[in-house]
Amino acid sequence: AATGLLVAVVPCLLVAARARLESALAALELASILCTTILVLLCTATGRQPFVDLALVFLPLAAVGSLVFARMVEDDR
Repeated sequence: AATGLLVAVVPCLLVAARARLESALAALELASILCTTILVLLCTATGRQPFVDLALVFLPLAAVGSLVFARMVEDDR
């Protein structure tokens, strides 16, 4: 399942590289959710707790980072 989700991250990165800012921000948000889910799946598969801790730290940081990015883009317009 983690490999399938990892393949799903590739189109998100392509959209983030080629699309308008609004679409790129949405693609990066989706990619961050997919990466968090991949980390949780890896934790379940390997039985190691640090992956869940990393996922729980990564998700709020990604959300705050995207809000800051959106605010900076708004100020430039």
